[in-house]
Amino acid sequence: MKTELTQNGPGEVGMTFQAELPFEEWREIGQRFGEATKRFSWALGDWLVYGGTNFKKRISSEMFEEAEKTTGVDRASLLALATVCRRIPMEKRIAHLSFEHHQAVASIANEESRFGWLQFLAGKDSQPSKKILKLSISCSPKEPRLITKEEYEGRKRKFGSDNYIVHLTRLLSVLRKTLPAMDEDERAALRADTKDLKRLLELL
Repeated sequence: MKTELTQNGPGEVGMTFQAELPFEEWREIGQRFGEATKRFSWALGDWLVYGGTNFKKRISSEMFEEAEKTTGVDRASLLALATVCRRIPMEKRIAHLSFEHHQAVASIANEESRFGWLQFLAGKDSQPSKKILKLSISCSPKEPRLITKEEYEGRKRKFGSDNYIVHLTRLLSVLRKTLPAMDEDERAALRADTKDLKRLLELL
């Protein structure tokens, strides 16, 4: 059976382009995809939050399984999207920050600290990488401050890539702080994210 592909537009299994597509138009298409991806994360997360809030009696416990089949997005990712959207309501979101930056900030248990970090990032001329932001938040969740390049390199030299103790200690500390404030959806997302960790611990 022949599959139809759309000229200069996404089809069901791919995308074709005209023979001599101008560079500017090609670049613009990529920019539109980037913007659509950004909006998709927020829209899908808000859709899940709305359904969980307004249709609790009509939605079974398999809601996320159904959403996984419908959207093609895995269950853990769906739970993560919903968690970010629930913890950071629309009026608190910063348009020029990526969803990933909001996701890093959403890991902070204290609501006031979360919004403090968002305002801090909103005032920056350039945004840190996700790795630097996550590390900065783990070092100073209450007082927004980005670690310096020297601090980052110093941590790498001090702990080394094979030293698991510091990472395990940090994980336990974060879990002790955040678990009591988590709702069931967030706990389900955490269980999905730590499946591989559980398997490794069973080998001890």
